[in-house]
Amino acid sequence: VLFRSGAVAVVTCDLSPAFAKGISEHLPNAERVADRFHVVQLATRQLDRVRAAEAKESKEKRALLSRTKYIWLKNEESLTEKQAERKRSLAKEHLKTARACAMKEALQAVYDCGTRAEAESELDALCSWIMHSNIPQMKTVAKTIRENKAEILNYFDHRVTNAVLEGMNSVIQSAKRLARGFSNLEYFKTVIYLKLGKLHFPQLPACATH
Repeated sequence: VLFRSGAVAVVTCDLSPAFAKGISEHLPNAERVADRFHVVQLATRQLDRVRAAEAKESKEKRALLSRTKYIWLKNEESLTEKQAERKRSLAKEHLKTARACAMKEALQAVYDCGTRAEAESELDALCSWIMHSNIPQMKTVAKTIRENKAEILNYFDHRVTNAVLEGMNSVIQSAKRLARGFSNLEYFKTVIYLKLGKLHFPQLPACATH
């Protein structure tokens, strides 16, 4: 969220209709920016559905796609040499999963654009490609992009994301899982302050009393 002269000027959020409604009602003067992580996550989720569906089409495809989930979901630079080689090999098999992966990577590449106009051109080309494919799961991504195009392109005007908040939420949820949940909200709030404040409490030597 960016603040200008005491008022909220820009809000980053996911593509949830509930968020859009809340922002329009409570922050009517704020410009909404679709968070880039959540936009790419849409494509990533649908990509995995393509893989799961294609693996059920035949024994051959099931064998090809066996244990490949993270090969498609990880970014190229995060793959091991062995994973990258297998991905290149599978790309030659004319799999829908490979094409869906290329679409996801093309969406990620849009965020390397330097201007809003350049990004708009790339998004339009990507959506056209997806809609002319025979991959229905990815077509839902293109439809969502078109419906939220303005909010997605607003990123190129402001270059803000939810990265810091997502990181904080990850720490909070980790603490909640370790404690198997919190029945007392005040305890939970205290743990959040301790975790996010990165406070360190050195262990004191034990002392005995009579």
